[in-house]
Amino acid sequence: MANAQRAILIATSCFIVLLLFGSVLMRYIFHYPGMEVEEIATMVAFWLYFTGAIYGSYERSHIKAELANLIFKTPRAYAMVKVTASLIVFVLAVIMAYWGYYYFIWGIEQQGRSMVLLLPMVYAQSSVFFGAIFMSFYFLVELVDNIRQALGISPISKTPGEE
Repeated sequence: MANAQRAILIATSCFIVLLLFGSVLMRYIFHYPGMEVEEIATMVAFWLYFTGAIYGSYERSHIKAELANLIFKTPRAYAMVKVTASLIVFVLAVIMAYWGYYYFIWGIEQQGRSMVLLLPMVYAQSSVFFGAIFMSFYFLVELVDNIRQALGISPISKTPGEE
C-alpha cells in the first residue's frame, strides 16, 4: 500500500509541475489564459495533498508538538500520554472521515461541475473522504501499537525506517 501511495505522490507531483509549466508557457509565451490547466491542477492537487496526509500518517511523520517526554519521566507515564494523544488523533480522523463521507455523497447528489472544463467536482471532493479513511486506519494501527507499548508488549508494526 505504501508503494502505491508513493507512486501516486510522485505521479501527481510530476503532473502538477508539468501543468504549471504548461500554464506559464501558455500565459506568457502564447498569451492564452489557460484556465483549464489551472482547473486540472487544482483537482490533481486535492489528491496530492490527501495522499501526502495518508503517507504522513503511515510513516508517523505527521506534525507533532511533543513535549510530553520532558514532563513525564517514567516510560509508563510517557506511554500513557502517547496512548491518549493517539486516541484523540484517531477520533478526530474518524470524525473527518464521517464528514468526508457526507461531503462525498453531497458531491455525487449535487453533480457539481468545474467552471471551465465542466469536470465533475466529485473527483476532487472524493479525496477528502478516501484520505480520511486511510488516515483513520493508520492512526488506529498507531493507537494499537501505543496501547501495546503501554502494556509492555511489543508493537504490531514498526515505524517505517526502523530495522
